[in-house]
Amino acid sequence: MYQLNLISTMVADLMAKCIPGVPTENRVLIISPKDVNTTKTGIIIPGQVKEGVPRKGVVLIQGEITEDYKTYKELTTKGKVVTYGLYAGKELEFDLDLFPEQVHDIVKNSTFSVLSMSEVIYSEPNMVG
Repeated sequence: MYQLNLISTMVADLMAKCIPGVPTENRVLIISPKDVNTTKTGIIIPGQVKEGVPRKGVVLIQGEITEDYKTYKELTTKGKVVTYGLYAGKELEFDLDLFPEQVHDIVKNSTFSVLSMSEVIYSEPNMVG
């Protein structure tokens, strides 16, 4: 089992308020940890090993959801944890100055990606406190 450093729903809400704009229809903006370095038991995973590593992120902003994807609307609300494929999404960068200082370390150690609804393969509640 891998230990992912995902953000809480509360932090997702704070960060979402700082980001200008929204994803286009049927897309979500997520934030994911850059690297998974250790398992829950503390075993170090080399940075270049990517196969078998879960690709998960926390939803920050949801674009408009059309009728075709209405079943995804509740699955991809702010704060939900989504799983996606290894080559899914398009990475974005945001200026660090957009965010409050208390989340700068999170931003530096994370990747922002836009996923289309068809790239989201699993959704789960955010259990980070």
